[in-house]
Amino acid sequence: MDLPSKHILPVSLPHPNKLLNIEKLDYQNPYDFQRPHRHDYFELIFVTSGHGRQRIDFTSYDMKSGQIFTIYPGQIHLMERCSAEGIIIQFRKNIFEFIVPLKHYRLYFPNSVFNLSESEFTHLHSLVERMYELLLDAELSKLSIYKAYSYLQIILITLSEKYGDDVLVHGPQTIISFLSLLPQHISTYKKVSDYCSLLNCTPEKLNQVCKNTLGKNALELIHEELIIEIRRLLLLGEMSLKEVAFELNFDSHSNFSGFIKSRTGLTPSELQASLLEIYK
Repeated sequence: MDLPSKHILPVSLPHPNKLLNIEKLDYQNPYDFQRPHRHDYFELIFVTSGHGRQRIDFTSYDMKSGQIFTIYPGQIHLMERCSAEGIIIQFRKNIFEFIVPLKHYRLYFPNSVFNLSESEFTHLHSLVERMYELLLDAELSKLSIYKAYSYLQIILITLSEKYGDDVLVHGPQTIISFLSLLPQHISTYKKVSDYCSLLNCTPEKLNQVCKNTLGKNALELIHEELIIEIRRLLLLGEMSLKEVAFELNFDSHSNFSGFIKSRTGLTPSELQASLLEIYK
């Protein structure tokens, strides 16, 4: 089904000059939180009590006390708070310039929800509360800003140690760079040679590294990223099917439909209908 067209604008942090923002879970959103949306920043959501429901990309989660949720830039998100209480950490990708040696791709966990032990959650939440108190100060010194970044660094290192993909952490720089480039350029670049130009390597080398590290060749990984982006755009429902095909630089609607059919077994309309069911 074709839905009314509207240019997709990602939700941005309310304070454009800040790399880090912390809010209570019941804060007043600067956007329509009753509709699926996508952020251009990372979020960590700590649930301290109550219950609710999270929909992140194509999965629905029940929220309960002691959980941490991660949402990274570009993901589709909708949260029904219900009685849930907690705190949200929001930060931009370029904050990683100040919390080395961590990199943003370390947060691309295979699962968006983490169920920690009570002691682990209490420890990490105490760091969030210290960050929150620091950022309440309008005259925060540069050293105190770095202190807040350090608390965030401890939280992210802890999650990465427990849930990160060890293959990627210790994998060759080529595969790490390739996986980092995919979500940035998938709307434009669909060929292995495109990414080889960005990485300054040969297709043979990129395919070999991908195969050795992840068991898939570079084109398979490109197609996986492309189908994820297609599903997200269909889920948002802000573009017609033809506009989605145009947005992702397919040279014809028939090629767009054929690609989806080959990857999912569904037509674009059928795929969109199945995705929209998740957010009902």
